[in-house]
Amino acid sequence: MELSRRSFLATSAVATAGFAGCTGDSGDPDPPQQSTGTADWTWDGDVPVDSVVQYHQPSCGCCGEYVDYLERNGIAVSVEERPDFDSFVATKADLGVPESMRSCHTIEFGSYLVEGHVPLSAIERLFDDEAAVAGLAIPGMPQHAPGMGPPSDDPLTVYAFDDEGTRPFDDV
Repeated sequence: MELSRRSFLATSAVATAGFAGCTGDSGDPDPPQQSTGTADWTWDGDVPVDSVVQYHQPSCGCCGEYVDYLERNGIAVSVEERPDFDSFVATKADLGVPESMRSCHTIEFGSYLVEGHVPLSAIERLFDDEAAVAGLAIPGMPQHAPGMGPPSDDPLTVYAFDDEGTRPFDDV
């Protein structure tokens, strides 16, 4: 199932705003710390990958929170920072992340890509199903996702993507 034009435009607007939030500098040398609720995200599953590579920009705090989430769950993360927006976007394009699925970080997770704040339960299902896709994504920067905030009663839609397009994969 393809995203509608309206969904595509809304997702693009959210992703652009999210990228801007990660690339901006507030000028405050000591910005206030906010609880992201990342510790509230629990997972007791297993994936056949023990280390990953995450690409993000140095100023993105929620990307660091997602790294903490992965590491707290036993996954070693090598961070590759992209200091300017153009190289950041080029990395996503080179890896094959569709524009409509983009978020603030991209992860090479074994043979798959993971775009954004995807819960490990969805990544585990990806490996369990041996899905024939390039990767998973939660576009933009949703408030109730690992690294962004505590879980909510409202499900997050995780999308699968490949050369053929995008489609819903899971609601977590």
